[in-house]
Amino acid sequence: MDPYARQRLLAAVGDRGQERIAARTYVVQSSTAPAAEVERAYLGRAGAVYFAPKAHEPVAFVHCNAFKHAAARGFAEGAWQALVQLRSALQQG
Repeated sequence: MDPYARQRLLAAVGDRGQERIAARTYVVQSSTAPAAEVERAYLGRAGAVYFAPKAHEPVAFVHCNAFKHAAARGFAEGAWQALVQLRSALQQG
């Protein structure tokens, strides 16, 4: 059973997009430990396999002021960072 079968049905992903997601190396960029855990979990569930250590400053989470509580902010930052990377992987070639 293919765990990514539903993703493959999406026009934005398909078989080729799923291959791109799996082939790319991801850098967990979130600034806090809880956000990094969420980011890694989202990427892993999308099919990411390769992770590299953080080599540079994280991309700023521009929506942080929309969240009053730190826990919600951390979760949202991790999800946002993962989605930014997945979007970039799908837009390749």
